[in-house]
Amino acid sequence: MRRASADGTTIAFSRAGHGPPLILVDGALCHRGAGPNRALAQRLSRDFTVLTYDRRGRGESGDTAPYAVEREIEDIAALVETVGGPVSLYGISSGGLLALEAATRLADAVARLVVYEIPFVVDESRPPVPHEVAEQLDELLAAGRRGAAAKLFMRDVARLPSWLVGAMPAFPGWRSNKAVAHTLVYDIAIMGDTQRGEPLPAGRWSSAGVPALVLCGGRSPAWVRNAAAQLAEMLPAAQHRTLDGQTHYAKADALAPVLTEFFTGTTGHRVPGVERSGRARALAEV
Repeated sequence: MRRASADGTTIAFSRAGHGPPLILVDGALCHRGAGPNRALAQRLSRDFTVLTYDRRGRGESGDTAPYAVEREIEDIAALVETVGGPVSLYGISSGGLLALEAATRLADAVARLVVYEIPFVVDESRPPVPHEVAEQLDELLAAGRRGAAAKLFMRDVARLPSWLVGAMPAFPGWRSNKAVAHTLVYDIAIMGDTQRGEPLPAGRWSSAGVPALVLCGGRSPAWVRNAAAQLAEMLPAAQHRTLDGQTHYAKADALAPVLTEFFTGTTGHRVPGVERSGRARALAEV
């Protein structure tokens, strides 16, 4: 399926299932055909009308220069119009921040929001993302070095172990990673100044009154978990939960029940393998 965004860019999407509308937003290097949201969509389509889409510049979607985060929010708005809204949004990694920004700016069109491990760097538990990363990515991409750009991102932004970054060309998804490597600068733009090792800016999302759930994995590094906790404290109507045994690549079987519980409003139920913060428990009882 295709939908034209506000600037005329064609956004490719898939629709599956029946029920309340839900849009899944991918993180860096992912699209409909590659990434964790693919399996998650299959599980959630049992209870929701699920839209997955190729973010601009990826997969079968078009792209229009110059890039701006606002254009990606307009892409989500176009999908909302497709299903008639209001919708629920789920975003992972940098896609989580994109979903949060969309929920803030499209408040009347979004019913509920879940984000999983937005990669904020809010303290000294890991080095900040170097200021020069965006420029380095631009230089590598201009030289046609897509693989080198993907490795730079994985090493300096995602903080994957060096041995794993070096082994990436042997992985089945490496060709897909290189194909969308030019969009890594888009994800850097979305994250902006939130990866500098400083607390999140007070009041930035104070107008995001939509009920929200901030998730992280129990096996994820401390910097990821610290960021999730800080974000949940900042949002006006947020719960914070930790998924036991999960990493940044959470399994669909672990995520789907939690998302279904929250999006259907049954937050008072206990989902096995989920640790709720004290604030989350209090909100669930309201």
